[in-house]
Amino acid sequence: MYQLKTILEVVYSVGDMEKVKSFFCDYGGLSVVGDYKSDRTVLDFWNLNTSVTADEKLIRFENHVAGSLRLVKYHHVEQKHIRSSQNPWDIGGIMDINLRVPEVAQTFDEIRDLGWHGLSDPLLQKMGPFELYDILMKGYDDIIIAFTHRVQPPLELPEGYKIPSHVYNSSLTVKNLEETQDFYVSKLGFSLLNEYEVKKDAPMENMFNIPMNMIQDVTCKANIFSLDGTRDVMFQACEFEGVTGKNFSSLAIPPNRGLLMYRCEVENVSEYYDALVKKEVVIEQQLQEITIEPYGKVNCFSLRSPDGVWWEFLELNT
Repeated sequence: MYQLKTILEVVYSVGDMEKVKSFFCDYGGLSVVGDYKSDRTVLDFWNLNTSVTADEKLIRFENHVAGSLRLVKYHHVEQKHIRSSQNPWDIGGIMDINLRVPEVAQTFDEIRDLGWHGLSDPLLQKMGPFELYDILMKGYDDIIIAFTHRVQPPLELPEGYKIPSHVYNSSLTVKNLEETQDFYVSKLGFSLLNEYEVKKDAPMENMFNIPMNMIQDVTCKANIFSLDGTRDVMFQACEFEGVTGKNFSSLAIPPNRGLLMYRCEVENVSEYYDALVKKEVVIEQQLQEITIEPYGKVNCFSLRSPDGVWWEFLELNT
């Protein structure tokens, strides 16, 4: 029997490897745990020409393996930005990743000096059972990161780091939340942790930068999912009713720049693959052996969500 384990990595296709690495590591305090050349089997898995090469850096917070960030720099290939000049309500790909920080206002001030800019000023938010300070900030490669500090229920963070966090959450903007829930729960077998919606009853500043004259007409509905039913590494799907944006679904593929894909661990991945095929889930790349460092040779397959999110599922050799 297969078992869904966790999101091991978010893969981030970068334009400037050293600048991005410096932000997460030199500023944030995360660590590079490996420098690699992308194996040819992986590049073939991504449907890339034989002339294409890529360098990788695997970044983690302390020894937290799940929720790692893998930076990939492609060479000898034309690229587009996945979510170019994006707004949060634009559909397709990964809209943001979430990282915890000790003090949101301080992070906001400090990283503006590093070239990031906020979609709003820091705001106190209520999202389902949680109350938190939150700021969406746009940075390199047009990605968005949500920097958060949870107020209720309280959460203590390790001291001595600007970003004491693995990628504990991320967001997808979807066209149809009901269809999305069916895909992730009924077809892929993920766990639905909770559902909530956000609607403002007066014109006010908001974390999504929706114009104040529109905000009362917009409802953000969200589902939070995880592979294993825990909150260690989650992701949320959001549907914005009342505002229409661009659709980036076709661009969320290698080698385009930005938050590129999820890489997930599954025990008995071949059984999981067979189960999805029986459910007639469309497979992007069939189950095959590829080499991903530091894991070595792994059996892996990929698929794409209704809104173009690229998911890879692999089994680690133990």
